[in-house]
Amino acid sequence: MDQFPRVPANGFYTSLSIVINFCLLIVFVSVPIDLIGQSLNERHDTLIKHQLQLRHDNDFLTLTDRYYSSGLFLNYTHRLKSGLLKVDNEQITFSIGQEVYTPSDIETTEISKQDRPYVGFLALKGGWSYVKKKHGVEVSILLGVAGNASGAGSFQRWYHNAIVISDPPIWVGEMENSAHINLYAGYRREWQLTANPFSVTIVAQPAVAFGTRDIYAHTDLIAYFGRKDPLLSSIAFNRIGSTQREIFFSLQVGYRYVGRNALLEGNGRDDTSVLLVPANKEIIYGGLDVHHRFSKNEYRFGYRIQSAEAGTTDNHRYVILSYARNF
Repeated sequence: MDQFPRVPANGFYTSLSIVINFCLLIVFVSVPIDLIGQSLNERHDTLIKHQLQLRHDNDFLTLTDRYYSSGLFLNYTHRLKSGLLKVDNEQITFSIGQEVYTPSDIETTEISKQDRPYVGFLALKGGWSYVKKKHGVEVSILLGVAGNASGAGSFQRWYHNAIVISDPPIWVGEMENSAHINLYAGYRREWQLTANPFSVTIVAQPAVAFGTRDIYAHTDLIAYFGRKDPLLSSIAFNRIGSTQREIFFSLQVGYRYVGRNALLEGNGRDDTSVLLVPANKEIIYGGLDVHHRFSKNEYRFGYRIQSAEAGTTDNHRYVILSYARNF
């Protein structure tokens, strides 16, 4: 099997030219579609209380097969009529997801040639969110298992054999099984600079995580361009309850300080996995997202690039594809 080409060290920066060109295309597409959009007064559909979303992350389209190789998530969101704060801007979300992480050399059987361990992660996650006019908060709890018990190795081997032409990864030296619990909390603040039909919105979005899987603090800065609803009803913050047409793209940059990454470092002092690597304390990342809501359907395309998660690895990039149906 031909090895997937490795992304050079400067790939994080050269990828920006692709992002810029794609953004220009969305600008020309979004304005005409907006002109035939629904009235801004048609904000909410009282029948929309639920959403099912299927999301798939994969680096195959970026011509790599390494690190965060793939993720598959099924999410259910419910808009609460009277939640914790007794208002109508609260939502709860439940999800199940499986993530796959592999080294850059997926053919070697020698542990010494691997730059990170093989590991899969399977988790259930529950979350609550609340928004006001320009502010939003979100908290969630995750319960998961890493290692062979996640089924990720078996799923990836089946996927490569059944769908992908290339041979499956070897999965030698997989990280041992471990159970995890994690808490996450995030805040969002929006500033709208110009109004629709082609709005510009700036967002600051800090978040923290604490638990046995992740300990980190990060801050995202996001700029949105196009036909985007206010925070109360926009798909930019995963709000449901509206069928108002939206189409916009966003540019994102972020910085993360990492206290712990158990999918690199293992589950603690008693971990006997054959390969563990220390996580880099600082990570920078960026991305492009394109969002579109048409009636009860929502579509999303995302592109992510990030610096190396460990001193033994390189930077990485992957694609996000998502479809959601409101009902």
